[in-house]
Amino acid sequence: MSPLGAARAVITSGGADVKGSLILLQTQTASSSLLDFEALEQSTYNVHFFTFTDINVTTQTEFGYRLSDDGGTSYETSYAFANQRGNASDTWDERKSEDQATARLGGDITTDSNSVFNGYMYLYNAGDSAKYTFSTSQCTFMQGTTYTMEFGSQAYTTASTINGIRFGEGVSMGAFTSGTISCYGVRES
Repeated sequence: MSPLGAARAVITSGGADVKGSLILLQTQTASSSLLDFEALEQSTYNVHFFTFTDINVTTQTEFGYRLSDDGGTSYETSYAFANQRGNASDTWDERKSEDQATARLGGDITTDSNSVFNGYMYLYNAGDSAKYTFSTSQCTFMQGTTYTMEFGSQAYTTASTINGIRFGEGVSMGAFTSGTISCYGVRES
């Protein structure tokens, strides 16, 4: 993984100095790998925005993340989450846990060549050692032959300064086949 260089992008019509501007911190593409982001610039950005594009998994599984407070040396393994899932077949169900090894973004994603995971996530309070770090997310994927969407919130319920995040498949955080993830800082002032 290369450190963040001078290359940055601004996704607003008003420029980098406008409140709410998205500043691209890093984009990574997986090739049978996990993706780690360790250049969060958490002392500058209290809110981060992640995009997930065409994520392919190796087996029917869920997709999620783990957080690090030691620069990626280790990743925490206790998260709470509550997600709602809606299917094209007009059914709804809930996925939730008070203590899972990963923060779940979406699950039961299939390996079919037409089945890709796409979505976005906001991460809050990574740089605040006095607050829990939590996220909100929304994603789409195929569950078997059914088009599915999942949205919800995930939390690491230990107050800590978070300076790294790892994305992977399954509760055990395995490598995923392919896909692109981008990390943005959200300007607040």
